[in-house]
Amino acid sequence: MAVGAPVLLIPGINCSARLFLSQIPAIWKHRPVMIADHRTGSSIGEIADNILMASPPRFCLVGFSMGGYVALDIMRRVSDRVEKLALISTSARPDDASQAASRAERIARLSADDSDTWIEQRFRQLVDPARIDDRNLLGFYRQMAVEDVGRDAAVCHLIATLDRPDARPTLSGISCPTAILVGEADRITPPALSEEIAESIAASRLTVIPDCGHLSPIEQPEAVTQALLSWLNSDQRPH
Repeated sequence: MAVGAPVLLIPGINCSARLFLSQIPAIWKHRPVMIADHRTGSSIGEIADNILMASPPRFCLVGFSMGGYVALDIMRRVSDRVEKLALISTSARPDDASQAASRAERIARLSADDSDTWIEQRFRQLVDPARIDDRNLLGFYRQMAVEDVGRDAAVCHLIATLDRPDARPTLSGISCPTAILVGEADRITPPALSEEIAESIAASRLTVIPDCGHLSPIEQPEAVTQALLSWLNSDQRPH
């Protein structure tokens, strides 16, 4: 029976609870699971506010990609409510000029184009190059992006991330056990960004997942599940 503080999962842009379908049953054996509703909010701070209003007094926090930006904002505000933290495929840095321009271009394209053609292009950027022709995985991603999230929420997410704060100054203040996961072939948030986070959080453990791009929970589900279970069930001490 699942007991203790629940595990609160925050998906990323174009992602829903489906992202964690392989992890949820395993986590439920140890802790209750909650999926954050991250679909509304014009900034990372607003999304964090909305999630916190619907969250229990204490929880374990898992953030994927944009969900990691939100998780770090939650840590900045109410770290005393977070028992453990896991950051998957994310960054503590704000966008640089090139990234901001690319994000603005995606916003313009999404706002103007009512077709699904962008989904396959984005999918090919997200996954390990060995998986760019994986039609099953593409179908899964399309289902999340189109059926679960939708264009309007995706545009809101992109706008919210444009002006996100630099979370690096707050990392050293995080003292709870922290798992940091990243795909070895992640081209969106490369391993160096996770290494930077791990170096700044004393009680952290970094896992680099081989043969994996940005969408680690669905590209290498077993590796992500095992890393999260190890995090949940361990009494991590500062390294």
